[in-house]
This record gives sequence, structure tokens and C-alpha cells, in this order.
Amino acid sequence: MKIGLMTRWNVPSGQSAHAEPVARLWLQAGHELKIFASKGLDVHLLFHDDEPYVHRCFVQDVWGQREREDYFFDPRPYLEEDYEIFVMEMAYLMPMPEMLEIFPQIRKKAKTVLVVHEIGLPPDPNWYKFEWDAIVCFDVRYKEFMAKAFPEEKITIIPFPCHPPLHGNKIEARKKLDLPLDKKIVLAYGFNSINTHNDLFPVMEKLFRDYPLLFVLLTHHTYPGVETFESLPKFLLVKNEMPADDRLYTYLHASDVYVYYGRIKIDGVGVSSCVAECLGAGCPVLVTGYCNFFDISGKEVIKYNDYLELEQRIRDVFEDAGYVKEHLKAAEEYATVNSASIVAEQFIELFNRVLGKPVRTAGVSRA
Repeated sequence: MKIGLMTRWNVPSGQSAHAEPVARLWLQAGHELKIFASKGLDVHLLFHDDEPYVHRCFVQDVWGQREREDYFFDPRPYLEEDYEIFVMEMAYLMPMPEMLEIFPQIRKKAKTVLVVHEIGLPPDPNWYKFEWDAIVCFDVRYKEFMAKAFPEEKITIIPFPCHPPLHGNKIEARKKLDLPLDKKIVLAYGFNSINTHNDLFPVMEKLFRDYPLLFVLLTHHTYPGVETFESLPKFLLVKNEMPADDRLYTYLHASDVYVYYGRIKIDGVGVSSCVAECLGAGCPVLVTGYCNFFDISGKEVIKYNDYLELEQRIRDVFEDAGYVKEHLKAAEEYATVNSASIVAEQFIELFNRVLGKPVRTAGVSRA
């Protein structure tokens, strides 16, 4: 099968975290792939050099990018490349006016599929002008608002892909990262601003009184004052990197607990790509219960609703409370059922349906 995919790629973002593990499995299965990726924004944070099948052919229309001198859109790759399925991740952040001009030509040669990252129905009327053969939502919350704008029969739920379960040795991981062997390690990792994690410092200060503690803040943002270590809390270690999956999992294997901190309740729905990446590591995952990314989450995450509860949840992890074992089992089951390989197969089955081909359920490896 020949697939064209318009997305962010090879950078720290939710779109990239969704697209990459799935699309690379399509490649491994023998499908042909063309990536139409954005340029600008965080492209300076590329995890590695782009593959030969990647075209950097547009700048996302977001956060004032359209006003920049280097804003551009190159239609040639879309029109010249050969593909029978065209997938767009999050149309609202794409250059919609330019895409609408060439979309009829895309539809002449390919079936079109939208992957919905939007948190609700957008205000831009251009968003409603695209004609999709299929629409993919991550869960029922997305489907509910999308069904208000598009025929429900076009909407399919395919969950956000998880990294498959992969356990590791804590001591070996710490040695590899040059982290202390004799401390409790709390890991914080995410795409959001590093400054939001300052709110967690009082909790870590309390825990630091009772445990030999290291709070590892893994971020691609520059931390204010990191140049003068004296200004930082004694328990804090800032690692200025946004690692690829193998190194991220080394950090998770080295840690006693992973804390995802999102203090803002968005006006809409959402999922956490960071948590989806981390659930398979065998490291307890703590999330904010007041962040509606986790409205329908179950035991695969441990929720806390305030700082006192966060402190107690971390103490429970350190002391091996019984419910933590139940959480780890549920997290592994969730990461298995929603692993990237299963999600990739579900997409191929959807593509076959919209192309009118027989739907094969024996595995994604069949082109």
C-alpha cells in the first residue's frame, strides 16, 4: 500500500509521537511511505536526520507562523508523489487555505483520512471544507464532538499508540545515565514548559526530608538559573534533552516513579502522548486527576488531585503499597492492548476498507 502522511515528524510533539511509531511499522511491513512534514517551530530539536522519504514542505499555521518571513508552502511533493491513501494529522494546525487549493487534486489519486488531535470543533470555517473518506478519533470523547460536524459512519476510534511493554534493570539503567544508585528517583518528563514543574518543588522538599531523593527534570526547555547550580534546589537535577524512546526508557527504568504534571484543565478533550509513551516501562505513572486528559483513564495511571495527595502517592510508591502493583499490571495490559503494532494494524484495516479492499486481520505485515 502507498501511504502519504502529513504531520510533524522527528520532533517532540504529540503529532510526531502519534505518527512516528505507527508509520515506521507500516514501513517495516512493506508499505510505501511519503511524509509531508512541517518546517520551523521545533525542527531545531530533531531527534535525528530525516529519512529519504521525508519532505519538509510547509510551515504550520500556528502561533503567528504565517506572519514570519520564512513561512512557506510547497505543493509539489503532494502533487508529484504517488500514494493511494493520504493521512493528515490535526488539520487545524496545517496551512488550510493552501491545502484546500490542492485538495481536489489529492482526492483524485487518493482516499483521504483525518487523524483528530483537535480538542473540539474549531472556529475556522476552512476546517469544515475538507472532504474526508474516513476520520480517526482516539476515544469516544473525540467521536462525540466530531459527529456534530461529520457523518458518524465515517468516524472510527483508533486509540493513541503506546510504546509496547519493555522492562529494564534499575541499577544498569542508573549506571548508564550516571545517576546515583542509593537514592529514590522521581522523574518528570513532558513537552510542556519547564516552569510549570516549579510548583512541585514544595512536595519534593518534604519528601527530601524523609528519603534520599533526586528529582530528575527531563526537558528540552532551558531552565532559568541552571547555569548557577546554587540557585536550584538540592534535590533537583535538570537534564536538558528530549530523548528518543530507547533513552527515555532508560530514564524510566532508572526511576522509582514518573510524575506527569499538567495543572491546566483544557476547554475540550485531550490525551497525553507523553504518558502513552511511558506506560510500558514498568515504572509507576502519576498524573493530575484534574487534567481532563485522563477523564476516562482507569488503573493504568495513578491519579492525584492536589499536592498533599501527590506527596502521599509518591510515598506509597516508595513503600510498595498494594495498589501500586495493581496499577503496574493495568499499565502493562493497557500498553499491550494499545501498542503501536496493534494501532498500526487497525489503520491498515481502515485503509483497506476505504479503498474497497478485503480487510485482513492476520497482521499489519500484509501490504
